Amino acid sequence: MLKELLRFACLKLKAMPNSSPILLIGAGKMGQAMLKGWLASGFSSIQVFEKFPSDALKSLPIELNPSTVIVDENQTIILGVKPQNYRDVIDEHQANIHPDAMVVSILAGISIDAMQIALPGRCIVRAMPNTPATIGQGLTALCAVEDISNSHKIFATNLMQAVGEVVWVDNEAMIDAVTAVSGSGPAYLFHFVEALTTAAIDIGFAPDMAEIFARKTIIGSAALLDNSGEKAAQLRENVTSEGGTTQAALEVLMAEPSMQSIVLRAVKAAKKRSEELSKI
Repeated sequence: MLKELLRFACLKLKAMPNSSPILLIGAGKMGQAMLKGWLASGFSSIQVFEKFPSDALKSLPIELNPSTVIVDENQTIILGVKPQNYRDVIDEHQANIHPDAMVVSILAGISIDAMQIALPGRCIVRAMPNTPATIGQGLTALCAVEDISNSHKIFATNLMQAVGEVVWVDNEAMIDAVTAVSGSGPAYLFHFVEALTTAAIDIGFAPDMAEIFARKTIIGSAALLDNSGEKAAQLRENVTSEGGTTQAALEVLMAEPSMQSIVLRAVKAAKKRSEELSKI
């Protein structure tokens, strides 16, 4: 439904063309994931600044560390550097950023207000992607100032849709909540796989076999969740027979401190830390 709504919006409103110049400053794992998505989606005129380019980055059909940057009013800048270095990077590249450029920041903890101080006059969009973007299955939250133009909003949407789903949030404070749920969320799942693997070994699995069973169980269950259309609670009930093995396990997981209460504490801790980083 989300993709259909965004596709409808793109048909109704005029956006900048895919040939509009894109300048990516900082191309780590997330930056390279976005690059691959943009190239697969037909974006062209992509320039990249990266001080320590990997062989994989060098192999992409992009203009790497260009001597001349395309600077015009349709320019889009994506900042993918480390948050603690962003002011130095912006100072270094001020001449490469058009006064009317849109700047999409994926810097954790750096507010729109802070970016507007560093880049006055530019249209600032704050983005919070997550690591599944590296395989085109990401979820990105976007937030911008209220007066963002339709063309900028659609272009930012198209850029991030190249690596997964996109959701716009009206309140920037929600970015901290998004960080705690979807930004950090993949790590929670990976930790659960670690725990399930360890448990499998403890009850007699060989380590390699334990990891296969844990990984494939989670992968298959996630695919079922994605394709069934049913709520997670219903799917849980579907696999839980009264007096059966699953019920015995869930009675442990739901006893206090329950998995639900532990996850809530974890998400609140992540949100608090994101808020703290925003104030530094």
